[in-house]
Amino acid sequence: MQTSSSPKGKYTPGSPPLFYIIFILVGLFSALGLDYVAWKKGEKSYLFYALARKEKVTAKKDVLSDIILSNVSANNIPPGSINQFRDSEGINHFMIDLSFEQYISLESLLKEELQKVDASIIKKEEQKLEEKNYYLWEVKGKKKQRLTILFSCLKERLKTEEKPSIIVSKNKVAIIIDDMGQSLKAINDICSINQPITVAILPYSPLASETAVIARQNNLEVILHIPMESINNLEGNNSVEGIILSKMSEEEIIETLEKGLDQVPFIIGVNNHMGSKITADKNLMRIILERIKLRNLFFIDSRTTGKTVAYNVARSLKIPTASRQVFLDAEVNEGYIERKLHELFRLARKNGKAIGICHPFEETLKVLKENFLLVEKYNLQPVFVSQLVE
Repeated sequence: MQTSSSPKGKYTPGSPPLFYIIFILVGLFSALGLDYVAWKKGEKSYLFYALARKEKVTAKKDVLSDIILSNVSANNIPPGSINQFRDSEGINHFMIDLSFEQYISLESLLKEELQKVDASIIKKEEQKLEEKNYYLWEVKGKKKQRLTILFSCLKERLKTEEKPSIIVSKNKVAIIIDDMGQSLKAINDICSINQPITVAILPYSPLASETAVIARQNNLEVILHIPMESINNLEGNNSVEGIILSKMSEEEIIETLEKGLDQVPFIIGVNNHMGSKITADKNLMRIILERIKLRNLFFIDSRTTGKTVAYNVARSLKIPTASRQVFLDAEVNEGYIERKLHELFRLARKNGKAIGICHPFEETLKVLKENFLLVEKYNLQPVFVSQLVE
């Protein structure tokens, strides 16, 4: 019986033709190529977009923070001794309470672990007080990762002498130091004055959270120094970060204020930084103060203009409030500051209470340290500003 055979390469039922296979492969590679071109152009793509997204998510992992937390845990430092805060730029700030021995052990471990991920300590700062030492690290890693660590070390041997007793008197005086959060030296110098002082911290200052932690640990009072628009805009101050401007809508004012309030831990009140334009506007102050009331904070009118209505609006809203009587360092020289300090004490003795505001200038802190005990001569009781609001 005669059989027939198919010529080589000819279609046989049940076998896919070579042409079809080649056609499918060409189509697949063409689709991949077009998807890649679209992804590179920033247009809609599928496969490469998914792969890039996965890579991006992996890159976002906070390696530096993981190293800090894992090594702190390995050194038996309890979670309650660690405070963590992320600022508006996404930078993590760690505040860690530990013994000096733990710090020494942790220091070498962290240096070694950070080197493994090509991270380095770009700045180290040390401040020493009577009872504690503070060590501030700034760490920089790959892909612009950054964080700061403030180590707070309790000294083994504390001084046994008692602190000066507070004078019991009906006349009271309070001092607020504005513009805090720029320097650890400033807050440590204030702590060394050993008096009840209120520190007003700018919301976006580089060491805002660290300053608040040190103040809290040394039994000082913390309030937020919220920037507000001024009339004269000297030296471009109306461009300071987090400032409330008169041109803002109500929603923008509230958003700006809320973000500022979230920047600094431990605040119990607010005072205005600048603000000669805002504090003279009843409607704007009402928007601001209503949010402050919702947070259960008090308000201090810094009185940067004689036209201010801030104190009266706060009283109408039944917010605990007070206002400044004396600026201590409008001129930055020791003689002037000392005269204004005496003026503040005289006003407190005459009126029963008074509030002074100053700044962390070296001259100001030197005068305060050398002259604060004059409260005894004036028969005054130094108090926190929260004790003078009504």
